[in-house]
Amino acid sequence: MSKETVTNVSTEYFERAGFRIALLTLDNGSRRPETLGPASLTNLAAAIQSVETGGTDAVAVTGTGHVFCAGADLKQMTEATTREQAEDVAARGLAALGRLHGLTIPTFAFLNGIALGGGLELALHAQYRTAADSVRALGFPEVRLGLIPGWGGIPLATALAGTDATARLVITDSLAGRHLSAGAAAKLGLVDAVLPEDGFLEASLDFAVHVLSGRHGRRTVRPADQGRSLKQIRSRLDARLHGAAPAPYRALELIDAAARSVAGTGGTAAAGRDAEIRAFGELLLSDEARASIYAFNLTQSLARKPAGVPTAEPRPVRSVGVVGAGLMASQLALVFARQLRVPVLLTDLSTERIDKALAWIEDQLRGLVDRGQLDAAEAKAIRALVSGTSDKADFADCDAVIEAVFEELETKRRVFAELESLLRPDALLLTNTSSLSVEAMGAGLAHPGRLIGFHFFNPVAVLPLVELVATPRTDESTIATAFELAKSLRKTAVIVKDAPGFVVNRLLSRLFSEILQCIDNGDDPAAVDHALDPLGLPMTPLRLLQFIGPQVQLHICETLHLAYPDRFAVSPSLTAVAGAGLPGYLADDGGISPDAARLLPPAAPADPVAVRARVLAALAEEVEIMLAQSVAAGPEQIDLCMILGANYPFHTGGLTPLLDRETGSNFRPGLPSLR
Repeated sequence: MSKETVTNVSTEYFERAGFRIALLTLDNGSRRPETLGPASLTNLAAAIQSVETGGTDAVAVTGTGHVFCAGADLKQMTEATTREQAEDVAARGLAALGRLHGLTIPTFAFLNGIALGGGLELALHAQYRTAADSVRALGFPEVRLGLIPGWGGIPLATALAGTDATARLVITDSLAGRHLSAGAAAKLGLVDAVLPEDGFLEASLDFAVHVLSGRHGRRTVRPADQGRSLKQIRSRLDARLHGAAPAPYRALELIDAAARSVAGTGGTAAAGRDAEIRAFGELLLSDEARASIYAFNLTQSLARKPAGVPTAEPRPVRSVGVVGAGLMASQLALVFARQLRVPVLLTDLSTERIDKALAWIEDQLRGLVDRGQLDAAEAKAIRALVSGTSDKADFADCDAVIEAVFEELETKRRVFAELESLLRPDALLLTNTSSLSVEAMGAGLAHPGRLIGFHFFNPVAVLPLVELVATPRTDESTIATAFELAKSLRKTAVIVKDAPGFVVNRLLSRLFSEILQCIDNGDDPAAVDHALDPLGLPMTPLRLLQFIGPQVQLHICETLHLAYPDRFAVSPSLTAVAGAGLPGYLADDGGISPDAARLLPPAAPADPVAVRARVLAALAEEVEIMLAQSVAAGPEQIDLCMILGANYPFHTGGLTPLLDRETGSNFRPGLPSLR
């Protein structure tokens, strides 16, 4: 069994305005956020039980630093292998937190910082909650992890905030990775008072006195709403997941039951608690939960400590040049200016294109201000950092220059040859190529060691992955600088081999290759496009191709066909769609567009199960080849790339856990199926 980072609970008594308040403080004595594993729950229950309730007027719980409690200990939870052990995780937490709920004197939770999952459930077991105004992370991440809040969070939140708000918080926000701020939680009724961070404990104790002295009016219990959003959420889940992930559906059932209980039309509290324990136990043993927790741990650990960072000292990047002024270049210029707060210089052959790029950046900043994501002064300062020039000689003082020009090898070679004569020998050369050989790009350079692939994903502001493509000639200082630059941009860097398509585009292109071959062979294109729906991927293949663009994807497919002609085909229909200038195969309603249909062969019925099996077998083959070629260090890096670069959901575990359970491959032997 893995060692638990045990959270201790200290008790201190405060005499305030004639009232005696017991303050229980969670503290694990380390830099890790406080979590609640078995020993920690035992400590919490013992601390609550030891309170001298006869001479105490109230009990309050708080945390340390910027964390109240980050929830259950996931490592301890996933060691459950039987239904009894899995259900015991929920039962033990409910019993410990229930001790706070069952006290006969007023109870408070002082949310000094993050309160997620079981941490928020602990707070909801108190009668009153205060939160520091700096708190930005209150929520239930469980559904995204393949679970449900299993320690009473659903019925408690439903009673306080109503059915619709609870459904949004537990399901919609969880799947999106969103959390509540203290202010937003207060508007929902989950927090009673938002207090300044400075002097938060003192202000919270004063609030408790206010309640104890009767000066805080009784809260009105929110009437249970009709749960109108439950049907809407279920419809959206069906459209998005097609039943692939069981957790959100189980959460919907429990929210509905909790609403009926609040309204007095449902079962008993004990029955609801038993249903919660059963649901949690079943989900904890599911393949989807194991894959989700693996994906969560992967994104946390490799984001903080990426694999392959050399010991060389990174060079500072105090100014950046961007070659190109198209949409991708404009996105790059904005992300560099916004995250680094350094001067960014755009160049293009056309001053008209430069002006258009600068106007686009200004419009994006205005939108961020309108949405409250930036204040006007920040936006003005960021805009002032970005300028344009048609003379590349102005790049002479840049510490790094990234090209985002047309995806053609000779064009990129000419750009770097021209830049090399203008830049300092230690200036970083970055290419945003999606599939071309970085080594071939730098073949004629005098200093090829400073060239590295720095592949972003579209939209740049949203997707957090950067593929770092090192060649045999890339020096360690350049690699170290690229890792540090990605970190400064708040991106997760994964180092990959300089092989066609790298990781994400290679795997997506293999998927496209199989799907398009089915369509080119006369299988019904709509049925083929929806064959992968039961996997719960973020988009159908043809919708994703529409997003990428037929011309761009055709170029990537051609590059991969040249390298691996036996596995990557150049689709006649994709060639025709791109040649006709169509946006893709689909109409706005998601069906096959009439213009595209005219370019396709006569359609015959397709077997979605066979199509799905074909695609998954091809992906499993490609992953196996990529690992043998050392394109990525291991399956973990491939999974991280697919999560962060292709937006694959947690329940797939990225890709390899999905392949293991669907094809019988064995990429993740440490993640066994429990079915």
